[in-house]
Amino acid sequence: MTRIRIALCMLWGATLLRADSSSEVKAAAVAWTQAAVRQDKAALERLLTADLGYAHSNGRLESKQEYINAVTGGPARYESMEYQDVAVRVMGGTAVLTALIDVKIVNRDKFRVRSLQVFLRQDGRWQLTAHQSARVAAQ
Repeated sequence: MTRIRIALCMLWGATLLRADSSSEVKAAAVAWTQAAVRQDKAALERLLTADLGYAHSNGRLESKQEYINAVTGGPARYESMEYQDVAVRVMGGTAVLTALIDVKIVNRDKFRVRSLQVFLRQDGRWQLTAHQSARVAAQ
């Protein structure tokens, strides 16, 4: 009976850890998009891995430095990025997030993308390491 209780406690604890990690990944996703909107270079440096691969909805692929330079250089580019239908799957120190994101770029109409984001847990925090998005047709 004691073994069953121990096993149930371990299972329950693992479930809670996944739930906490899922919330942390969602928070990291919101944090990097808010940093992009604010053009916060220091925050983006912390929130993105050194070997980031960022594929835009138009197919253009950027490294971490290319992405940060594009987002923080010059006038503001993004007005907002709002997440919808977020799902997170955590597998150890790796997490995959899928979502719809409503993107508003300065002086352009809002559009929606389907996003796939991969996060790694490094130095006690979740960091974006890969991003791919595709435009979703307006409904």
